[in-house]
This record gives sequence, C-alpha cells and structure tokens, in this order.
Amino acid sequence: MMNESKRIDSAYDDKGAMALNVEQGQHRELVGGLWEEIGQLQLEFLVRQGLLPKHHLLDIGCGSLRAGVKLIPYLEPGNYWGVDNNTALLDAGWERELAPLDLQVRQPRDQLVTLADFQFAELGQTFDVALAQSVFTHFSWNRIRRCLARLAPVMKPGGRLFATFFELPDGADTQAAIRHEPGGIATHGDRDPYHYGLSDLEQAARGMPWRVQYVGEWGHPRDQRMLVFIREASIGDAPKTIRAFSTAEAAGLTPGDRHYRAFIGPPDRFDFMSATQFSLLFALGLRENHRVLDFGCGSLRLGRLLIPFLQEGRYFGIEPETWLIEDALDRELGRDVLRIKHPAFSPDNGFDCRVFRETFEFIVAQSILTHTGPDLVRRFLASAAESLAAEGLLVFSYSRSDDPRATLPGDGWHYPQCVGYTEIQMLSLLAEAGIHGRAIPWYHPGARWIAASRNSARLPKPSQLLLLRGAVLNQPQFEDSLTLSD
Repeated sequence: MMNESKRIDSAYDDKGAMALNVEQGQHRELVGGLWEEIGQLQLEFLVRQGLLPKHHLLDIGCGSLRAGVKLIPYLEPGNYWGVDNNTALLDAGWERELAPLDLQVRQPRDQLVTLADFQFAELGQTFDVALAQSVFTHFSWNRIRRCLARLAPVMKPGGRLFATFFELPDGADTQAAIRHEPGGIATHGDRDPYHYGLSDLEQAARGMPWRVQYVGEWGHPRDQRMLVFIREASIGDAPKTIRAFSTAEAAGLTPGDRHYRAFIGPPDRFDFMSATQFSLLFALGLRENHRVLDFGCGSLRLGRLLIPFLQEGRYFGIEPETWLIEDALDRELGRDVLRIKHPAFSPDNGFDCRVFRETFEFIVAQSILTHTGPDLVRRFLASAAESLAAEGLLVFSYSRSDDPRATLPGDGWHYPQCVGYTEIQMLSLLAEAGIHGRAIPWYHPGARWIAASRNSARLPKPSQLLLLRGAVLNQPQFEDSLTLSD
C-alpha cells in the first residue's frame, strides 16, 4: 500500500502493475477482497473502541476505500482522511465506490491523498484515530518504525492507531513460513506478507511517544491480529497534576478526584476492593484457565491481582475511561504484563459484554450497577446472558433498597450518585434476561452482592452461603464484616 522508497518491497510498491489491474476492474481484489465483510468489521470494531462521528480519522493505506465507504457515512462530513501510495486505487474508490453511493458530497476529494514516505505532516491536520488495516502485514520492520515516527506528530495526545498484523507464535522460528487459519495465508519474517511477534512491534515504537496495547483476536477472517498504539503526551507538556500524585499523596483525595486510585472510589479502600473481589471469585471456583470479563475494570483494582493469576489471554476488561487502565499499568502492574499475559481491553461504553466475541466463565461488575438505571441494567444483563459460558457466573454489586414500596430509579447513568434497587427488583431484571440469581452475603462496605447464572445449578446452594462471608479480621475499618447479616 504506502511506499517509502522506489525499492519494490511489497507488491503494492509496483505502481504500474497496480494501475493496470485497477484499469481491468480489480480494485476490490487488489485490497484483499472480502469487501463488505472486512469493511463492516472495521467500522463495527472502531465504534466499539469509542470512535465518534466528531472524531478526525486517518485511514493509512486506504486503497480503494473498503473501510472508507463505511466510515464516511458514520463520521461527520470532512472528518475522514484516506492516504495511499497508489493514485489509481484512490481514483477507483472515489469514482467507482463513493459516487454510486452518493457519498462524494460528504467527502472532500482533496482528503484522499497520494502520499509517499509517510509525510503525514503535509496533510495539515491532527487526528483522534488512525487505522492501518492490512498495512503492517506488507511492511518491513524499518518501514513500520518510520510510519510510527512520522505519524506521532499528527496524532492528538491520547489518539490511537489501530494496526493489524500477522502474529508470530511464541517460540516459532522467525524465518520459517507460518500458515494462518482461517484464510490459509503463509507469512514470512523477511518478505511480504510479513509476520511479527508482539515484542518486535513494541521495539518498533521504542523511543517514540507511543504506548503499545495488545488486542489480539478481533474477528478478522484471515487471522490478522490487532494492536493499538496510543499517543502519549510529550514529557513537559503539562505541570504535575492530581493524576501524578504518589500513592501516599493520593490517600487524602476525595472519591472522584482525577487520580487512578481515587476516581473509582475511596482511595483508602483500593487494596481492600482488589483483595475482596479476587477472594470472592476464588471462593466461587475461579481457576487460572478461566476467561474473566472485568466489566468496568477501572484502574484494575481487580485486574492487578487477576491478570498475573490467569493464564495468557484470559483477562478481558471494559473501561471507557482508558486513562485509568494506562495509569494502573504504569503504576501497579508494569507494561511487561501486556507482553507476558496479553490482557485485552476495550473502551466500549455501550454496556455490552459481547465486544470481545468471547464467552466467559466469570463476568464481574463491581460498582457498576450501583450507578445504573434500569434501561442500562437491562442492556447489560441481556448481553451478559449471551456472553456467559454454559456454566459461567455473573457476579455483581448493587445498592440494595430495603423499602418494599421503592420504585425503579430513572434511566441512564447516574455516576457519581448511587441508585437503589430492592432485591426482588434486581432478581426480576435478571429473570427478564433469562438468568437465575441469588443474593450472597459476601461483605461489601457499601453495597450487596448477587451471583447469577443461566444454569441455576451453578449458583451457590443455600447451605453454602455461610461459607461466602468475606470477613476481614483485625481491621477496624471493616469490622462490620464480622457481623452476620442477611
């Protein structure tokens, strides 16, 4: 696709052959075919990752606009930029794809740009999101590094590049051909199509203002995996803020303050909420091979214990406030955990457990439904029902109202205010979603716990509830945990 020199390093660098094939009507096949399937996949994935119509998006190696025909109608007019090194592909996209769909009125022609050597600065625009679908798969390592170096200055702080790649399995010979299924494509370490290990691409970004986040499987029909490169603010861009406070300094903050330990609740309970959630899951049967969805994972209070415990690729976290994850990785876990354990994260804010296209042995939602109106509760529970494994458990906290006359709270997201439900109301909402629920007496300093499953036999038996207490000895702050309650 994009070219940095006259050397033919990839089939996309042979512009004469590409132009001839486009003239013969092969502009869709030249970008890999599967036009509708992959185009729609890219749109849906980016929307789940938080792409909004107001964002400015750069489609690197856009070709004949397989993604563009989906993204242009979604974005506000003029917010899509496509660059490629093949003018013939861009012309085909404009004339043969956008025109029949009446999309040219939404897309300035001068924002489909033939660009060589990654001179993104020539565009005169900064971007919230960039996409490189099936681009790094055709690039040598040096070209990837040059692309990242020249992209960084035009990405806004916090902006994200989503890039696909063919992954080299751990322990595999880097120079051996690797066949990927589905799709049957054979990749190589020294020629197009290329494969890379995660550490190769992390090294390509070293010394630049990028953080690399592994997504992995995202539903690509030819086994391309996904990485996210997150544009960091340059050192010295801002003075020290609350966010930069040490753990000791943060201890005095108020819940909701913009520090990773305070934003999600009282900072003096950060360690307790880590330990009690992990202990509860373990008491309910958690093992290291289980897949766990941490819904509203925040600053990884649970994740900092769960990610090291679980096997590679078994932890999944959803959190729209992505800075919480970033700070927790830097200050609690260390970024080597991304390479070693491959946790997956999504910023989806749609209360949808299905974003990873996985089923889970455990779904945990701590301090989420405590702030959630019934419309969002129903949406969450419906998606949880589809995402639980056959014997899976949903474990969540909620604010219990003991007033039998209480009506359901208003719809919507109420944070930082809490909203209450009676136990009967919450169990009824579970039943609507086809899920069996049971209140469990595990201690929580400000809420109650419910365990739920599609299979009622998976729930703790009434005779076992006394084993699920969560009591904390020798800590006056949590002395209420020593008192038996219903």
